[in-house]
Amino acid sequence: MPDAHHLRDLKLLLIDDEDIIHKSIGPLLEKMGCQMQYAHSGDEGLKKFSDHGADIIISDISMPGLSGIELLERLQGLDAQVEVILITGYGDMEASIEALRLGAFDFFTKPVKAPDLLASLQRTQRYGALRRERDRMHEQLDRIMRSERRAKNGEIIGESQVIKSALALVDKVSQTDRTTVLIRGESGTGKELFARALHERSPRQNKPFVTLNCTAVPETLFESELFGHEKGAFTDAKSARKGMFELSAGGTLFLDEIGDMSLAAQAKILRALEERKVRRVGGDREIPIDVRLVTATHQNLQQMQEKGSFRQDLFFRLNVFAIELPPLRERGDDILLLAYHFLRQFAAEFGKNIERIDDGAQQLLKHYAYPGNIRELRNLIERAVILCDGTALSRREFTDLAFYSLEESQTAYGKTPSVDDRDDFNLAQIEERAIRRALLKANNNQTEAARYLGIGHDALRYRLKKYDISDG
Repeated sequence: MPDAHHLRDLKLLLIDDEDIIHKSIGPLLEKMGCQMQYAHSGDEGLKKFSDHGADIIISDISMPGLSGIELLERLQGLDAQVEVILITGYGDMEASIEALRLGAFDFFTKPVKAPDLLASLQRTQRYGALRRERDRMHEQLDRIMRSERRAKNGEIIGESQVIKSALALVDKVSQTDRTTVLIRGESGTGKELFARALHERSPRQNKPFVTLNCTAVPETLFESELFGHEKGAFTDAKSARKGMFELSAGGTLFLDEIGDMSLAAQAKILRALEERKVRRVGGDREIPIDVRLVTATHQNLQQMQEKGSFRQDLFFRLNVFAIELPPLRERGDDILLLAYHFLRQFAAEFGKNIERIDDGAQQLLKHYAYPGNIRELRNLIERAVILCDGTALSRREFTDLAFYSLEESQTAYGKTPSVDDRDDFNLAQIEERAIRRALLKANNNQTEAARYLGIGHDALRYRLKKYDISDG
C-alpha cells in the first residue's frame, strides 16, 4: 500500500448515495489522518463544499438528483479550486471520458481498491499543489505587470493592505485645498513619492510641486531658500530671488525632514502658515501666498515638542492630517513587486537580459528586514544586476543577505533573542554581522559604513582584515 503519511490533514468530501461506500472508504481515510465530510447526494455535497470547502472531492457518478457529471459541471461554473475523483458501478467508458474532459483528475469503477484509491489521492494532492503554485506564479506575474504599468504612469507600486490604506488617506485629503499634511515614516519608505501623489490627485495638480530637504540647507541660507531675498540683502545677493513659498504658488510645497529645522526657522514657517504671507530677506513687502504645505519626517515630532526641540504650536499646525507609511519589512509581497520593478529598470539600463528572480533569491529578499527600506532594496537590486551573468538573479548575487534573517534583523527593533540561541551571544559573530550589514547599507562605502557603526575608518579597516571581509 502506498505511504499515506502525506494524506494527513487532507480535507476530503465523499459523496455517494450508498452507505456501504461511506462505511468502507470513510474509516480507512480517517485512519490515514484525512478530515472527512460525507454527503448522500450531489446537491447535499455541493452545499457542504460551499459551506466548508475541501481539498479533494470523491463522488459517485450515478446518484438521484444531481449526478457526479452535473456536480463537476457546477464546480467548473463556480471556478472552484478543488480536485475531483469520480467513481461508478457501471464501468461506463463514455461517462469516464466526459468526466476527464470536464476536469476530473481521476476515474474509478466500483469496487474501488484501497491501494489504488490512496495512490490516486496522493497523485491528486501533488497535482493540486502544482496547480496552486502555477496559479500563484501567474497571479504574482499579473501583479508585477499591473505594478509596472502603474509605475510607468508615476503611480505607487504596492498591493499590500497597509499601502492601500495609506493611499486611501491620500485620496481623501487630496480633495481638500489647503489642509496641511504630515507624512511620517522611516527613511527610504517613499515619503516624497506619496507627497507627489497627493499633489497630482489634488485640484492643484497643474500648479508647481516644489520640494526642499531641510537637512540639505545650511542654517544661514534657510530663510532665503524658503522666503527668497531682495537684491543686496546680503553679500552674495546680486539679484532678487523668489523663495520656495513663492515658487510653489498655487501648488504644493513639500518640506522633507521637517524635524531637522531650527526653532528660529520653525517660528517663521508658523507665521507664514498663519498669515498666508511671506517677506523676503532684506525686503519690507508682504507677499501673499497660496500654497498647500506637505511635510515629512522620520522622527517623532510629538516627543521632540515635549522635549522642547520642536515647537508645539507648529506641531499642531502641521499634524492636521497625518499619514503613516509602513516600513518595507511590513509590506509582504510588495517586496517582490518592487524588486521586479527595479530589476526591469536596471536590466534595461545596463543592457542585460535578466528576466526573473529565482526562488532562493526571493526567499532571501522576503525575509530581510531592510533598515534602509525601499532605497536599500533598490541598491541591492542594482548591485545584483551588475553582478549577474545569467538570466535570473540568484542567491549568489545576494550573498550578504544570507547573514541576516528577518529574526536577526528584528533584534535591532526590540526582539529579545532566545537564551538557547548561543550564536546571539558570540561577540565576534555579532561584530562581523554588524560590519557586513553596515557595508551593505552604505553600498560598500567604508567611510559611511564606519559612521553607521560608530567607529573610525582605520578601526573599520582593521576589522575588515580581521574577518577577511572584502570591501568590493
